[in-house]
Amino acid sequence: MQENKIDNHKAYDIIVCGLGPVGLLTCNTLGSRGYRVLGVDRFEKAFSFPRAIHMDEEIVRIVQSVGLLDELLPKLKPANGLELVDEKFNVLFRAKSVFPGGFSSDHFLFLQPELETILRNGCKRFPNVNLIYEDITDFEQSNEEITVFSNTERLADAKYMIACDGANSFTRNKLGIGLENLRFDKDILKIDALELDSTLDQYNTVQKICSHRKPWVRMNGVGNHKRWELNYTNGLSKEEIQKPEKIKQLLNEIGVETNNLQIQHGVLYSVKSVVANEWQRGNIILAGDAAHTTPPYTGQGMAAGFRDVINLTWKLDAVLQKQWSDIILKNYQTERHPHVKFHIRLAILVGWIFTTRLWMVLKVLSKIPLINGWLLNFHLPKNPLGKGFWGTGKAKRYLFPQVKINQNSYSDILLANEWTLVAIGKSREPHIAGLCEKIKLKYIVFDNEPYTEELRKWAERKAYYFIVRPDLYVFSSGDNAEKLCREFQLKTKNI
Repeated sequence: MQENKIDNHKAYDIIVCGLGPVGLLTCNTLGSRGYRVLGVDRFEKAFSFPRAIHMDEEIVRIVQSVGLLDELLPKLKPANGLELVDEKFNVLFRAKSVFPGGFSSDHFLFLQPELETILRNGCKRFPNVNLIYEDITDFEQSNEEITVFSNTERLADAKYMIACDGANSFTRNKLGIGLENLRFDKDILKIDALELDSTLDQYNTVQKICSHRKPWVRMNGVGNHKRWELNYTNGLSKEEIQKPEKIKQLLNEIGVETNNLQIQHGVLYSVKSVVANEWQRGNIILAGDAAHTTPPYTGQGMAAGFRDVINLTWKLDAVLQKQWSDIILKNYQTERHPHVKFHIRLAILVGWIFTTRLWMVLKVLSKIPLINGWLLNFHLPKNPLGKGFWGTGKAKRYLFPQVKINQNSYSDILLANEWTLVAIGKSREPHIAGLCEKIKLKYIVFDNEPYTEELRKWAERKAYYFIVRPDLYVFSSGDNAEKLCREFQLKTKNI
């Protein structure tokens, strides 16, 4: 079955394999740029139960970039970051992100079925995007095109294929691409339930209950949705531990009253921590879980896939527009690989701390007043992207901030995901405007408006001028706009 139609349904610019959140975002991003996109998945309906549950302000901005912020924001619940607590719920460690995103919080909880519905409906805006529901059983690759098949039927041809087909990626396996194992494997019982009344504890963080015997996680989700993740099995088999009566028994054992719960879903799944050795093989590119999988302990699994998409699609756009050669695509892996690997290792560290005796070290440290204050107000660092297509300056490779400029508008809208020279605390300079027009840079000035305070604070000691890429990361920064423009012109000529 197919949702949208275009004139020639056999010939596309890009085929997107897999229509989970990452694949649907890819269809929206490329569809909004006017490309003929075919999205393929074996399942027509989104899963009715939640899987991913957390997103940070960068992920909200990515959804905003495809024009779906108004649909998303009402579905989000602000959260206050991550807490590690002991078995009596004494807080041992609290981590927050402090970064201007322009929203009411740096962290949000959501329901994945609602997000997928928003993204799927978003695809319907574009007559050039076609979603079909078939099982891709084979593909053929040449230098010029990709052909995909369902059983013996030829489905479509395209110039590129982006594989968003999950941790067990058919595409990656057929290509024979190996995985780097970061060696953290664990079985987790994930339980989702609806609360029938409001008698359960109310808290506004993702709490990890530390124990070397029975560690677990709890979250107050959107509306009356609750989630628990038990990082132990009590020696039960997969079949037995997933039975409704056993799930309720396990919840009772950790002090959860189950009489007012409607269990939605309970599944034992194996956590992996792997990164694909190659993210691109010719005109086939991996994204999301097909390229990397992470333990869930920092809520960055889906987020990593969204960052893949926003990093990849502007480069693919430049190639398809014949502005640059396909050499630029090589920077996709070099930029994203170390970034995602950092987040996987951070998740592994959190996992080791709260599921082993290491949490007892945290307990001892929390009794020292000076250290305890630091532990309860820990600000997560913003790590930069890896080496790739960058200029110079202290701010390069870091995400450029967003601020709210009025009740219904945000500063990213002014940048419009285009190459932009941003001036902070400077007046508009006509000769700079002329230079930017010549080299095809947008020119935005944030000077004396009330909303610039956060931007000036962020930019302090970094620069006055920033060239921002379409993915909202800083290409270069400095105090001489003309020098930055000349560097940009030279760099882009050599691609």
